[in-house]
Amino acid sequence: MFFKLRKHPKKQYIYAVTAGYYLGELLVYIETDNQVYKFLSLPEMLVREIPIEKFDIGIQNKIVDVVEKIPNHVYKMCKLQYSKNSVQTTV
Repeated sequence: MFFKLRKHPKKQYIYAVTAGYYLGELLVYIETDNQVYKFLSLPEMLVREIPIEKFDIGIQNKIVDVVEKIPNHVYKMCKLQYSKNSVQTTV
C-alpha cells in the first residue's frame, strides 16, 4: 500500500515549534514568497519568515509539528493581523 505524503505548510494550518529558539510558538501559515514561508506567530502576533529548506528539516525532525486546521474565521483574523504587521515592518 502506498501513502501520499501531505505537503506542508498548508493554508489554514497551525504548527507548533517544539524545540529551539522559537520553542512554544504557534505558527499560522500565511503565504510563500521567494524561498521563504511566511507565518503569523502566536501568541506574540509577529511575522516570521522561515526558509523553505529549514522548515522542511523542522517537519522531518519533529521540531515543527502540525497541530490542526483552524476555522476559516480564525484564519481570516490571522491574515488581517499578518497584513497589518507586514505593513508596519515595511514602513
